[in-house]
Amino acid sequence: MEGKVKFSVLYENHEGPIGEDWRYWIEAKVFNQGLQGKGTIKVPKHSLPSGTTQAPPGPPASVEIPAGDYNNQIKVKLTLEATEVDLFRNDVGKTDIDLVLDCPRPGEDPRVHEQEISVGVMESPGISGEASIVTLGIQLVLCCS
Repeated sequence: MEGKVKFSVLYENHEGPIGEDWRYWIEAKVFNQGLQGKGTIKVPKHSLPSGTTQAPPGPPASVEIPAGDYNNQIKVKLTLEATEVDLFRNDVGKTDIDLVLDCPRPGEDPRVHEQEISVGVMESPGISGEASIVTLGIQLVLCCS
């Protein structure tokens, strides 16, 4: 039997002075004795004022990714790129994190893992020193089929 990971964005947050118009993408790669699959969620330009926590517009559909043999631990690599959209020059930040998770066995309930991932975005040019932080709340649901 094979494991699966259902990947979704629960919420988004922005703190900082560099703008209100944002877009981002987040990718999950699932490894289990090699790359088993990957999926990307893209959120188009939308308003995300500083101090706001909200559900992403849409909301975007979740992505299901194969996880391989449920007997092995899996590694999930999350990569986030957030862009503050400007009239003349966009400001971009990128980060990634790695998670090690266990799939449930056949007949067990799915395992839910919630994770935050944050990225800093610096105002260009970097002389001003202003920065914003974009944080996403991610949910990974692991199951065995």
